[in-house]
Amino acid sequence: MKRKQTLIGDIGQTLVGMFLADLRLTLSTLALLCLVHVLRLTELPDPVVGGLLLAGCLSILVDAALQGAERRRPE
Repeated sequence: MKRKQTLIGDIGQTLVGMFLADLRLTLSTLALLCLVHVLRLTELPDPVVGGLLLAGCLSILVDAALQGAERRRPE
């Protein structure tokens, strides 16, 4: 039983580490989700809110890829 608890703890620490490793990615994703939640409470049609969510996700993805490429580029 102790080994199972250790495995679950290791998995949990890894997941938390992944989220905290790239704070900018985490915060931008949380901000996008908060924005989409607020927009869902308004009278905007669902396809508009969904389109904004998709556009936001894609922009976050592009930004994260560009940041990763910038970090790996030799000087």
